[in-house]
This record gives sequence, C-alpha cells and structure tokens, in this order.
Amino acid sequence: MKILVCIKQILAPESELAPRADGTGPAPVGPAERRISRYDACALEAALQLRESVGGRIRVATVGPPWAAEALRRALGMGADDALHIIAADDVDDPFIVAGALAPAARDCDLVLTGVMSEDLMQGTVGPILAALLDRPCATTAMAFERAAGGSALTVEEELEHGERSIVELTLPAVVTIQSGPWTPRYPSVSGLLKARRQAIQTLKLAAMPIDFPRQRIVAMTTPPPTRQGRMLPGTAADKAAQLVHLFRQRGFLPPCAP
Repeated sequence: MKILVCIKQILAPESELAPRADGTGPAPVGPAERRISRYDACALEAALQLRESVGGRIRVATVGPPWAAEALRRALGMGADDALHIIAADDVDDPFIVAGALAPAARDCDLVLTGVMSEDLMQGTVGPILAALLDRPCATTAMAFERAAGGSALTVEEELEHGERSIVELTLPAVVTIQSGPWTPRYPSVSGLLKARRQAIQTLKLAAMPIDFPRQRIVAMTTPPPTRQGRMLPGTAADKAAQLVHLFRQRGFLPPCAP
C-alpha cells in the first residue's frame, strides 16, 4: 500500500508574531521555533500505524521554503520511508497552490492523508481540494479508520458537530483528513534522526510546476486592537501589596477601610 502524508512546517504557536510589512501574513518577531503542524503529525502517526498492520510504504511531502526540509527529516526520523520537498521562495498560504503542487505526487498513491487543518491558518481546505483535483473520494475530520476486507476500501469514522460521528466507506484510492483522535505522534528515535540526516530528499521547484493558480490571496492582516491594559506596580513586595489593596478598594472589590 502506497501512502502519501502531506505535512506543513509552521511557526510554533507560542512564537511572538506580527503581520508582515505588506500585511499578507504573519511573521516571527525575532528568533522563532518551527515544527510540523500537530494535525499533520497525527496524520503521519495514523499512516505509520496503518503500515504496521497492512504493510506498504509511506512518503511525506511538503510545499515550503528551504528550511521546511527540517520537518521532512523529522518525519523520516519518525519512520517515513522517503520524502518530497517542493521548494518555494517563502511560506505558501494559498491552499490551491499547495494542493496543485502535491497532486502529481499523489496520483500513484493508494491513500493520501493530511491533517484536518494547519495550526496557523486553520482553513482545512488542502485535503478536499486535493481530492477534487485527483477526482477521488474524501473523508474529513477522521477519528478512526481501518482497511475494509479485501483491501479495496477504507472505513472511516468522521467527527461531526455536537459530538456526533458518521461512518463512511471510501473506495481506494482516496483522501482522508485526520483529526487528532487516538493518534499521538511518536517521538523519533536518535538512530532514526541520524539516519534521516543522511537520507536524500527528492526536491522540485514550485516555480517550475505548471499550476494554474493562485486563486486565493490574503488581502490584509492586522493585529487585533488591545482590549485590556496592564499596570506595573513599583516598589518592594510590601509596597506592591499596599498599592494592590488600595486599587481593589477603589474598584469596589474590597470593602472600604473602617473609619
């Protein structure tokens, strides 16, 4: 069974971010950590568990700048067999471009897995767009799946609103987007990471691919206006405590002092 797992390297959510100068997306303020989007890591774990039960090979692929290769090497360290890096000049925010670039690599795969959404943009559209480009059945927000008897179909349990679930059967080849569900991403072993450092990664240039896009662009991004204000209290701990009590009495949180 050939499985393609689509992953995205994102800025860690705890990073300090600000809009880019042109207002078309977020940019880190100073040094920032990057890692695989959590839902994509869960999709990789789902693929690894499926391979353990039915066999096959797992390829990981990403569309992103040169430094996104680190995400692919971590995925290789976790157990993926090989990797494809479609190199872009910068982070790619248009899901049509991402899906269009990944589609050729997905055509000969029995199953394509993606995270239900990326943790940064949270659009949840790459998987369904990819399925439409490939003309394949698609299930979203999968919480569990298993290969049906005979191996020509996949039974998927999807998460719906209000705690409800649906069970669908997809004829393979198919596309499935993964919720976090029961798939806790494994830590790569030291030997796996060392092997991944030496492993070759196939590369393609996004600019050289015949993609009839973009179809979407971010027009503007701004930080929300502040809704709260902070106040620093100077002095010693005793001074700060006295000032805090005074403020609480002013605001009516404490009863006034007795005369």
